[in-house]
Amino acid sequence: MVRGTWAKELFPQARPSSWPRPVLACGYVAAFVLVAVLALARQTGVPATQTLWAEDGVIFYSQAVAHSVLHTLASSYNGYGQLVPRLAVQLTALGPLRDVPTAVALSGALGLALLSCLVFHMARGHIASPGLRAVLVGAMVLLPLAVVEMLDNLVNLPWWSFFAAFWALLWRPSSRGGRLAAALVCLLAAASEPLVGLLLPLMAVRAATLRNWRDNSAAVGLVLGLVYQLAVVLAANGEHSFSRTGLSSIPAAFGARVGLGWLTGLRGTDAIVAWSRPAAEVVGGAIFLALIVPGLRLRDVRVRAFTVAVALLAPVCFAVPVWLRGAGPYMQTAKSVGYAGRYAATPMLMLISAALVLAGHLCAGPGKRAAALGAIALCCVVLAPAWVTDFRDPNGRREGPTWQSRLPIALAECRAHPGLRLVKLVIDPPVDHVVISCRALAQRATGDD
Repeated sequence: MVRGTWAKELFPQARPSSWPRPVLACGYVAAFVLVAVLALARQTGVPATQTLWAEDGVIFYSQAVAHSVLHTLASSYNGYGQLVPRLAVQLTALGPLRDVPTAVALSGALGLALLSCLVFHMARGHIASPGLRAVLVGAMVLLPLAVVEMLDNLVNLPWWSFFAAFWALLWRPSSRGGRLAAALVCLLAAASEPLVGLLLPLMAVRAATLRNWRDNSAAVGLVLGLVYQLAVVLAANGEHSFSRTGLSSIPAAFGARVGLGWLTGLRGTDAIVAWSRPAAEVVGGAIFLALIVPGLRLRDVRVRAFTVAVALLAPVCFAVPVWLRGAGPYMQTAKSVGYAGRYAATPMLMLISAALVLAGHLCAGPGKRAAALGAIALCCVVLAPAWVTDFRDPNGRREGPTWQSRLPIALAECRAHPGLRLVKLVIDPPVDHVVISCRALAQRATGDD
């Protein structure tokens, strides 16, 4: 059955674009810049380029300035590896000290922009319409819950790569460059977040269906990334800070946060949950089924295969992370569905992808240009209200403190205590800090001035 028609249709080979290459290149560059600008613009209050957020400073930057590159890349945090954030912070640590938060925020925004452009390209086999694929990119950068904790930082960049890896495993590139890109996306995603291993069933179906080794570069990348994770996990000697919780609350959380959240956004979902959490959960489950069932009932094998993949993977990619990271009870008491929203991001984007695949099928074919434009407009009408309402929601980063305001304070503390070896720089949120040596601080601060 794995080798049947439905499985082959899950990994279609897209037709080459009819657009001239210079036009395509300009379009991708413009989209790359636009996504990065939108990601940075969504931050309210103090700009993201002036604050160093949470683990980016506490863990990644503090370790980057204290240890060698090899030591930090082999280090674990919460018991697993974070290759991409650590690599990016290593590069930012080489620049001027005052510009560290700017470099980190730009790395996060540009990383999202790059992944968005890749998803736009990789989705061509299932979503032929460029307009609908542009809606998918919009769903990524304008994802309502992303503004709470996922934008313009490195610690949460792996959650974006999780979704990109999903598309990389569905993509069937014909060029060597495309196969290399698919492999790198999966490798870096898995090496930065081990939960990307939840895509192994999809990889297995692909390997069983497409027997040519050239068609399985993404699978190779995924396996290599997980091998890196295994090495880091074994070296960590069982270190972890998560306690698993029961599964009873997870289906309800999936209904409210994913089934309802992709449609009503952050404020809308919070309002419905505040009115009646059980109603939000039931309505969310009904919306999930209403989105999946039509795709399963279509005669088109490709749409059915994609819908089956999403129907199986979306709940799993929500439930397992929530269970393993012990977030279930917290999700039932949190005041906003935006908190711990990273666990809902990939499943939510999978559902939106399924809706766009269905829309693309219904408007495909010669003479259906008006239908295609109508489908794009309808998708925008459905998704845009939440995009607009939640574009600049307040978050915990908006009040600072700024990195630049804390540098003189830390330097003054070092000078006031000549015997002091290490100093703490308070970052955002203020309960966190970066540890840096007074010697390095004095040298680099002098050099910056």
